[in-house]
Amino acid sequence: MSTPTGFKRRLASELSAMATHSVPAPAPAPVTPALSRRLRVPLTAAAVVAAAVAAAVIVPTLGGSGGSPAYAVTRQDDGSLILHLNRAEGLDGLQKQLTSMGVRAVALEADESCAEGHPGAGTWATEDPVLTFPSDPGKAQIHPDIFPKDATLLLVAEFKGDGSVRAMTDWLVEKVPTCSLPGRQEE
Repeated sequence: MSTPTGFKRRLASELSAMATHSVPAPAPAPVTPALSRRLRVPLTAAAVVAAAVAAAVIVPTLGGSGGSPAYAVTRQDDGSLILHLNRAEGLDGLQKQLTSMGVRAVALEADESCAEGHPGAGTWATEDPVLTFPSDPGKAQIHPDIFPKDATLLLVAEFKGDGSVRAMTDWLVEKVPTCSLPGRQEE
């Protein structure tokens, strides 16, 4: 028998895969009357979750023991994207999701001992900067349509001891570094 946590993980994985690949969900197989009573609640819950994901265009990945997703990406009506990184285990998924949505992006964990320092030469500034939300250090709004053609969005995330986000710094870079110091370079 599956645990509720196992069910949630499988459901999240299947929904993320469906949303990423934009493949229509297969038609449900006919259920025998004896099974319909047992399957009605999980199928109804799955349908509600699938409808919420499709309607909001949010593609989360559940991770850790918390009830919130490790990350989420939401496309806004103006074409911008709201990024929300909640925990360290969401960093890779956030990068993959942005890439699947057509954004050249690399997400790195900040490294205090990075010999490369901060991204420097080959970085761009845009007319409308990435908007971060001070009350939520893992949340940012990006406008991919204003990025220079050859730019890659570099997200550098710093984490607290419990894996939650301390800060997230954004850069538009020409050459992606292998590591980055946390924060911005002092001038």
